[in-house]
Amino acid sequence: MARKVNLKLGERLEKAAISMIVKKGYAGASVAEIAGEAGVSSGYLYSHYKNKEDLVRSIYENRVEEFDNFIDTAIRECATVREAMVKITSYMFSMSDSKPDLVKFLFFLINEHRFHVPVSRMRATRNQCVAIREKGAATGEISPKLSLEDIFIIFFSIPLQQMQIRIDAKPKKRKFTPADVERVTTFCMKAAS
Repeated sequence: MARKVNLKLGERLEKAAISMIVKKGYAGASVAEIAGEAGVSSGYLYSHYKNKEDLVRSIYENRVEEFDNFIDTAIRECATVREAMVKITSYMFSMSDSKPDLVKFLFFLINEHRFHVPVSRMRATRNQCVAIREKGAATGEISPKLSLEDIFIIFFSIPLQQMQIRIDAKPKKRKFTPADVERVTTFCMKAAS
């Protein structure tokens, strides 16, 4: 695991790693380039992280943990799946608008065969799908025939694909609106019923 890093240098390393991976992809971004972008030596980076994967995994886990906590809270505190979905989709779209490079970075890693998503991350997503299915069954919002894979596709993949389309659009499209959140939420709820 990564050693404790000076907060300001840690922020620079994170920003540099995200920037380089968005520009060059996971395989294309070297430790030397990330260190150079952060204004530190490669030796400094290696003194805190075993390798590029260790640095990237640390960033990935910290950022995804924030997202997981938000999702878990929304599912637990909302009375319905629809209400939770509005909150989750709003959060996801807000991140896409305010931190597009971070979202691109996460997309790169999710789709990069050289980067291994931690088992704990896959387990957390599975648990979220179980919680959505249980709440949806209790409220009658979700078909009991849906598998966990179906729930993942409907409630996670659809909003993520909408984000990726908007981020990748040339020329850059407008920011997400509450109407976009409502449209995607309605689409997901219809798919799940």
